[in-house]
Amino acid sequence: MKIETALSLQKAGNLEQAKQLYCEVLSVDPNHADAWHLLGMTLYSAAAYPSALDCLQKAQGLLGDHPELMGHLALVYHAMGDLQRAHQMLSQLVVVEPDNPDTRNNFGVFLLDLGQLEQAEEQFQQAIRISPDSEHAAMNLANCWVRQNRLHDAEQIYDDLLQRNAGNLDVLGNLGECYRRQCKWEQSLELLQRVVQARPSDLVSKLTLARTLVNLGRLDEAAERFKQLVVEFPHYAKAHHYLGTVLLSMGDVAKAESEIQLALELDPADAHARCSLGFVYIESDRRREAAECFAEAVKQDPRMSGAHGCLLYLMSGDPDIDPRQLFEEHVRWGEVHGNVQPLQRRRNVRDPNRKLRIGYASADFREHAVTAFFEPLLRLRDRSAFEIYCYYESGLGDHVTEQLKTLSDHWRVTLGYSDQQVAQQILDDQIDILVDLAGHTSGNRLPALAYKPAPIQISWLGYPNTTGLKAIDYCLTCDVQNPIGEPTLHTEELIRIPGGSFCFAPPNNAPELSSLPARRNGYVTFGSLHRPFKISSSTHDLWAAALKACPDARLLAFNTRFNEPLKKELISALVQRGIDESRIEVRSVYRGDSYLETYHEIDLGLDATPWAGGTTTMEALWMGIPVVGFYGNNRPSRGTAGIVHHLGKPEWIAKSIDEYASLVGRLAGDLEELEGLRRTLRETTRRTIADQQRFVTELEKAYRQSWKRWCDEQPATAITPVTPGIETASSQASGEICS
Repeated sequence: MKIETALSLQKAGNLEQAKQLYCEVLSVDPNHADAWHLLGMTLYSAAAYPSALDCLQKAQGLLGDHPELMGHLALVYHAMGDLQRAHQMLSQLVVVEPDNPDTRNNFGVFLLDLGQLEQAEEQFQQAIRISPDSEHAAMNLANCWVRQNRLHDAEQIYDDLLQRNAGNLDVLGNLGECYRRQCKWEQSLELLQRVVQARPSDLVSKLTLARTLVNLGRLDEAAERFKQLVVEFPHYAKAHHYLGTVLLSMGDVAKAESEIQLALELDPADAHARCSLGFVYIESDRRREAAECFAEAVKQDPRMSGAHGCLLYLMSGDPDIDPRQLFEEHVRWGEVHGNVQPLQRRRNVRDPNRKLRIGYASADFREHAVTAFFEPLLRLRDRSAFEIYCYYESGLGDHVTEQLKTLSDHWRVTLGYSDQQVAQQILDDQIDILVDLAGHTSGNRLPALAYKPAPIQISWLGYPNTTGLKAIDYCLTCDVQNPIGEPTLHTEELIRIPGGSFCFAPPNNAPELSSLPARRNGYVTFGSLHRPFKISSSTHDLWAAALKACPDARLLAFNTRFNEPLKKELISALVQRGIDESRIEVRSVYRGDSYLETYHEIDLGLDATPWAGGTTTMEALWMGIPVVGFYGNNRPSRGTAGIVHHLGKPEWIAKSIDEYASLVGRLAGDLEELEGLRRTLRETTRRTIADQQRFVTELEKAYRQSWKRWCDEQPATAITPVTPGIETASSQASGEICS
């Protein structure tokens, strides 16, 4: 009778009373196996894992390898961190009870927790096959699919479960997270509020609700909820982690760092928190420490392709990184995250002259710098020769998204689908040439492209470096950024587009040109609208040299991402290089209706290195501002150089700091020339780098040439570069990558 009473108390959560009754039973009968077993699980529920293990082992000595007991032992081993013993126990149990759905389900949960997603999915599928009505197995399968980014499939299972039981709070909470990850934030919030109201102690749902408020831009509310959570659960690492991330979004870098550091003290193995600390370091211009964070996160969890991509991004902007070292790290990314079996069953017809299906993949089909270069491709394309598919990695859109939809022939949303599903969609669409516009930037689907769903795959636009992915065949560039004869440091073959590998669409909101500020100020103003990330120590050297060459000149640096620590860092760096602080102004807020009006205060634009200007340089030219480019030692450092060369101003390119200072000094010393350029640069830009039809025509020639190569199945080494030039990656640069 006491056993039944104790079990009822245990199920009701009255663990201490249940424990006392089990102990009373054992004081009378020390060999009562069920009492030892149930006492062990009571102690497990109270997180007293060593004592729980001791009790269960006593029960095992009396019962032997009883299936239910083995499963519970595995739970305790898992909780104690003995994953090997837990895995061994559950593996044996599946062999003993292959048709027990609970055993399969429990093993799946264990595998899911280990991150072995495919193996976990198999166990859940087996459990459902044995017991089709198993709600636990179905929900866990959906949870597994969420982890695999199969959000739409998971949502269907959650919906089916809610059809059976509309009040299942576990399902509602999980569906809320599924909605959140699909950017269905209002729906997510509504569900999570219901769960938290019905179950105020549901820590996970309270955390997810606060994260959803962050997604909705309700940062103050989210911060208050996270603060309540860390008070209520001071040892819950994730609460501190996410409080830190929302504080970072609110601009409180110091407090953000403190909270995330505390999260890592509580859970040093949390690779995601390690990445968040990396972003904190980026915001405070501690780039080396940021890179160390991402490297450590990758070491902790090698599957984190995004963290590895962040490391590549940081390395690309580090002047102390040798180009070959940078290339080798990109190759390493490709070897780790691109090591998959390519999809088969392509049905593309090998006809060199037929209409081609071109796919474009990006997370930036919205109001974003990428669209200024991409939109002309849709608008000006030869519709008789090319059919366009857009693959959009986002659940959000704006007026630009709607415009791009109308200009494309087919629109696919890839958010919420696994890499395999995205690759399969591209394969099913029979895409002939797929163009990735992201590279290693946020929202990329490079792991999906690793499956080689299209016969020809090209990297362009969003990232000025190699992808490191063998499945990407080509990279678009120009003869300035990648001169013929120089080691390519790309795993892709290079297609050099005559006139430049871009087509700048001037901003619609650009203000009218203004008079030269130097005439009214009595001094020349150098300017930069670069993001703080691009302003490295080598950029400091460049700008200091320019300011020293023109002792009366001033510097105006503007970008909305300049917080107070970053402002102080830039000013301090230039002061340390001998520039008087009174000559430097750093702003994060613009005056007027558009940030481009800042150019009304600037006479001459300065470049950044080793990650040179792109959109920023072209916007400056459109506003009549000449920009002196710096020609670095790799492609990322030659963006501005390529732009001004194709503008027709190769004399604005410097290959050393001294030459840079000399060029800036010459231009700054001739106000009449600056006035003339201010009047004429917009038209010059329109005729050259903003000649959209020129670029679209050249790119379509490159598409057709690469397609013909594929149809002919000629080896890359047999191709003689023609205009546009295609160059095979040099063996000196890439080793065995292209073999």
